[in-house]
Amino acid sequence: MTRPILVTGGTGTLGRAVVQFLLDKGLRPRVLSRRQRNSGDPAGAEWVTADLLRGPGVADAVANVNAIVHCATNGRHPEDDVHATRRLIDTALLGGSPHLIYVSIVGVDRIPLKYYRIKHGVEGVVERSGLPCTIQRATQFHDLIVSILRGASRLPVLPLPSGTSFQPIDTGDLSARLAALTAGPAQGRAPDIGGPRIETVQDLGQQYLHAAGKRRIVGSVWAPGKVAGGYRQGLHLAPDHADGTVTFEQLLARTIKQS
Repeated sequence: MTRPILVTGGTGTLGRAVVQFLLDKGLRPRVLSRRQRNSGDPAGAEWVTADLLRGPGVADAVANVNAIVHCATNGRHPEDDVHATRRLIDTALLGGSPHLIYVSIVGVDRIPLKYYRIKHGVEGVVERSGLPCTIQRATQFHDLIVSILRGASRLPVLPLPSGTSFQPIDTGDLSARLAALTAGPAQGRAPDIGGPRIETVQDLGQQYLHAAGKRRIVGSVWAPGKVAGGYRQGLHLAPDHADGTVTFEQLLARTIKQS
C-alpha cells in the first residue's frame, strides 16, 4: 500500500482543495489540523489533530508519510509560521526523510510586505532543513481577490489601486501541481505557477460586480509606499508561467450568487 501524503493546514482554503484533489486521484491524504474532524470534512482522508506550535500530535501526523504538503499558515500571527515549520521539520527528521513541499508566494523576496518577508524566511528554513524539499511559489488565489473585492464593494465607490494587475490562480490548478510534485523528486525551487491571465484590478473589479449583480463606480486610487510600488511593477506576477486553466471570470460564474 502506498504511504500517505500529509497535508498541513488541510482545512484551509488551499489545504482542503489539495486533500480533495488527492482523494479524487485515488491517493492517501492525511490531514493535519488543530481541530477535530467534523461532518463537513472529507470522509476518505486520514485525520490527525495536532498543534505545530506546541507539539502534541505532530509525531503521529508525520509518521510513515511519503511526502508533506505544507499549506499551514497563520495570517494573523505569521511569525508563528517559522516556529511551526521548524517543529514540523525536526519531527519529520526523527522518523525518516519525507519530501517536504512548501507553498509560498510569487514575489516574497521582492515586495517588502511583512507577511512576505516571513514567508521568505520560512523558505530558508525549508531549504536548510536536511529534508528533500521543494518550494512552490504561486500567485494570489481567486478566493483572495474575491474576498478583497467583496469587502471593497460595501462602499458606494469601489476604490482600487491604480496601475496594478493580478494573475489569480484557482486552488484546483495549484492542487494539481502540488500533487504532481509529491510523485516526483525534490526540486529545491520549482518553477513558479500563475493563473492563466494577468488583468488589471479594475477589470477584475468589474467582473466581480457583474457576477454579483452590483452597481458601483470603479475608482483608481494611487497607493504610496514601496509595497504598492512593488505591486505596480508586477513583482508578484509570473507572466512566463501562466499555467493555470481556470480564469477569474470562470471562478465567479461557479461561485458568486447575485445579491
